[in-house]
Amino acid sequence: MLEQMRHRLHASRTLEHAVRTILLDVVALHGAEFGNVQMPVEDRLLIVAQHGLTAPFLETFREVRAEDGCACGRALREGQPILVRDTETDEPYRPFRATARLAGYRSVQSTPMLSSARRFTGVISTLFAHVHEPTRIEMQTVSDYSRIAADHLLSVAGGDDLSVRATELSKKLYSATASQSHA
Repeated sequence: MLEQMRHRLHASRTLEHAVRTILLDVVALHGAEFGNVQMPVEDRLLIVAQHGLTAPFLETFREVRAEDGCACGRALREGQPILVRDTETDEPYRPFRATARLAGYRSVQSTPMLSSARRFTGVISTLFAHVHEPTRIEMQTVSDYSRIAADHLLSVAGGDDLSVRATELSKKLYSATASQSHA
């Protein structure tokens, strides 16, 4: 499966297409109902792509910092995959429980994307409607893929500042979300 994911990703020639491919491949790998990709801008993460998430979720997690108790905040802080098996019992996740209930998820995993040179390019998260724990093989695959993804994101950025590109992608995502909510 990793080889198929790598092949699809390397066919992505733009940053936006690469981010979307990463998101959809990891959501499919985990059989998750929801997912998002966040990229760093200064000391925070911005959502640059999402799958199936609600507008209130997107507002709550529009910007995440390392000190936040959500899975992506912890992944940013600790530099390793974080699994919140049950948002209702995970104590650091307490401030985000109402958002989780409203959005319809109960479990979340967040994996940092670190390049081969250990450059941080973002976090990929998958969210599950029920209490869930991805298998060891699924988590290993997403960890391996996240390195490939980080390298590819740096490659397709072509020397552009990733934080500038992340800001643009985030603005585009939120503009599209606002348009959909007014339609």
